[in-house]
Amino acid sequence: MNLPTSYKRWHLYGAGLESVRLETVPLTMPGPDEILVRHDACGICFSDIKIINLGGEHPRLTGRDLASNPVVMGHEVTLTVVAIGENRATQFVIGDRFIVQADVYYKGTNLAYGYAITGGMSQYGLIGSELLDGDEGCYLLPLDATSNDAEGALVEPWACVEASYRWVHGTEPTLRFDTTPTPDEFEAKAKTLTKNGVALLNFDKPLARPVAVDVGRVHYDGHAYVGPRSNTRNEILGGGVSWFIGAAGPMGMMHAQRALALPEPPRVLLITDRHDARLQAVADRFGPLAKERGVELILCNVRTGPEPDLKAIALGGFDDIVVMVPSIEAIEQSFPHLAENGVLNVFAGLARGTTAKIDVSDICFKNVRIVGTSGSSIADMYAVKEKLEAGTLATGDSLAAIGGLETFAEGLAAVKNSRFSGKTVIYPHIENLPLTALPDLKTIRPAVYEKLRDGQFWTDEAEAALTAS
Repeated sequence: MNLPTSYKRWHLYGAGLESVRLETVPLTMPGPDEILVRHDACGICFSDIKIINLGGEHPRLTGRDLASNPVVMGHEVTLTVVAIGENRATQFVIGDRFIVQADVYYKGTNLAYGYAITGGMSQYGLIGSELLDGDEGCYLLPLDATSNDAEGALVEPWACVEASYRWVHGTEPTLRFDTTPTPDEFEAKAKTLTKNGVALLNFDKPLARPVAVDVGRVHYDGHAYVGPRSNTRNEILGGGVSWFIGAAGPMGMMHAQRALALPEPPRVLLITDRHDARLQAVADRFGPLAKERGVELILCNVRTGPEPDLKAIALGGFDDIVVMVPSIEAIEQSFPHLAENGVLNVFAGLARGTTAKIDVSDICFKNVRIVGTSGSSIADMYAVKEKLEAGTLATGDSLAAIGGLETFAEGLAAVKNSRFSGKTVIYPHIENLPLTALPDLKTIRPAVYEKLRDGQFWTDEAEAALTAS
């Protein structure tokens, strides 16, 4: 390929948006065990905001001096191979397209693309043994030619959504309560749960009071609290009643889209949030799909009211409650509304050590469960990629805004301030493209707007028009 001698990428030199700078660096050809890739599209994740907020204090960057060794963020990536080192010549072909499983482990060390490893907010990048010979093999997943770059970049966040419904807590519990402990005893023993630990609650009588449950570890360490009777359901209950809390943002939109597109969607889906504009975006984007699938979609702003009548919506309780806002209050207030055999999914990231007061007796006597996940695996990525390529999941339908490389800092601010209800994707090689909501392309890039579906959904044709302009 005809490659430049230099290229642009964003460097983070410390905490705060003011520490992000767009700079030009020399293009280096790959060494024998490396490949050179072109970053074609890169999504902005709220995890990027955590890096901005914490800088070198971020857990994945501990000990790194950003002032002298800045980070290149961006882990939701579609890329193309443009040059190949001699030892990789039988493994790759120029023009191969891939997406990235960002959670990289190499020789037992967690590195991560867009953290320790230079990420996608860059026009080009070198990829070496950390990704190509990682502990789980190659962390690059081939992308079908029928998928556009934005769809590919959005597989990674979609995999996080997919992973949150792939609960694997069917093994023997690591902590058992075969009699009723005192609340203090329960809290002390719960602290001994190891990563992916399962606590089986088989009480003979209810606990004397609600207890502190580390919901941060439910999310980040995969803790699960289960009852004595079989309840291994690992999907939204078809024909049931679901409540998605704080679900009008980008990730919540994905959960809603996924639920509505299931072979057996819920009968009722309640979505609560605190922003009218975002709730209206849910209605505009997914109201028609809900109607088509026969799902009663209920949207409610819990900040301005009126409060939803939860008992009227779900007389016997909610079969599934997914918490997408980092709020202890949301967990504590929603848990009692689970139906028999219901599941509370802690999707939002609360720091380890964050506890919620929960009457865990319901886990035993109503056979409800508390589960949570963080991130995704290569298997989750492949599951979403297969759905995308089979046409059963349109990852691009969660795209709300696009921009050129120069708009990355503005895009970070937009994600931090919830400017767009869906995902934002940056095209590193598109010149003079302001950060634009898809409907606003009508005036910014009318030829691209004409190729959108229903004036708001990304398509192959829209991307082709964008890259051709």
